[in-house]
Amino acid sequence: MLVRRGTKRETRGGVVAGRTLWKFENCSLQCKIENKVARLFTTHPLSLQTEYSELKRLAQEQHSVFVGTPGSVTIRTVTGRGFYYRQYYDPNGKKAADYIGPVGADEAERAAQTTSERIEEANALLARARILARAGYARVDSRTDAILSALFDNGLFEAGTVLVGSHAYGALLNELGVRAAGYATNDVDLARPRSLALPELRSFEEMLKDSGLELLPVSQFGKKPPTSFKPAGADPLRIDLLAPTRRTSIGVLAIPELSAHATALPHFAWLLEHVEHSVVLGKSSVIPVNVPRPEIFAWHKMVLSQLRSRSRDKVQKDRMQAAVLFAALAALEPSALEASYSGLSRPTRSLVKASARHVAERLMTSKHESAAALLQELAG
Repeated sequence: MLVRRGTKRETRGGVVAGRTLWKFENCSLQCKIENKVARLFTTHPLSLQTEYSELKRLAQEQHSVFVGTPGSVTIRTVTGRGFYYRQYYDPNGKKAADYIGPVGADEAERAAQTTSERIEEANALLARARILARAGYARVDSRTDAILSALFDNGLFEAGTVLVGSHAYGALLNELGVRAAGYATNDVDLARPRSLALPELRSFEEMLKDSGLELLPVSQFGKKPPTSFKPAGADPLRIDLLAPTRRTSIGVLAIPELSAHATALPHFAWLLEHVEHSVVLGKSSVIPVNVPRPEIFAWHKMVLSQLRSRSRDKVQKDRMQAAVLFAALAALEPSALEASYSGLSRPTRSLVKASARHVAERLMTSKHESAAALLQELAG
């Protein structure tokens, strides 16, 4: 266990001048550190990072993506007449087909040609994505792929919606060019930073239906409006709509442009003010999304771990993800951590400081001593 013990004036290799020291109290843990331990991340080869950058550039040129596998354009003959269809597998792995139009009709011919070209482009992107996934780049499951694809096609990300949670963490690992231990999540977390100017008025529930999945509103205790959607029964998949609030407690906020409600989170607005473009690697699509900047997300994960409503498992996951991002950024872009910390509000810093000791312990036990020292310098 890490405990605070006195102060010393040393450099970052050990501790920071005038700062309270964090030292190991447990000798057996210290001995364990000196032996074989797994570091929190490894860096992908430059060739793979270049491949990812090219894939991202190409994927962000897409105006729409397919829900389900790209499939192929086929002709079905009905009563002696041919009709174009896009035949594919849906997110549940079942065969499906979308009608295009009658063979020979000008509009249908153009649509069939355009669809064939889109399928070719999508398959080229997926070939690149598979190479990266085999090398350890993070990739989402088929249902998450379908949900994000449907929301992208509805203009939600172009309007400013931000992917947060563990799927954003996976995207950020890819952006940083690092590989970490696999993360498991059944949650798709989406944040609305402000009122969204959408191309057409459709409810969030209607947009989710475009995924091909049957997703139902989740009832809340006390007759509060639902802020989440999930499949029927015990299926753990869950889509959560989130928004910032100036209040100090978690609440519910109406989202009129989506005919929906969101869970309103304190200490959340600053995360959504610092966003970058990214892509999510899926098994059927490569989806352009918005994600928080990695250095801001690292601090945010420390804040989340201090919220009382979080379960023990989620607290541990938050701290681990914060440690991985902090270790990677301390090696790659330490100035980004320093600059972002200086921009945190006083209440947010207080929550970060309360969590920092736990994150530093993970850094030390994984032999990321310089990262632990930087965290102590900033938040110790």
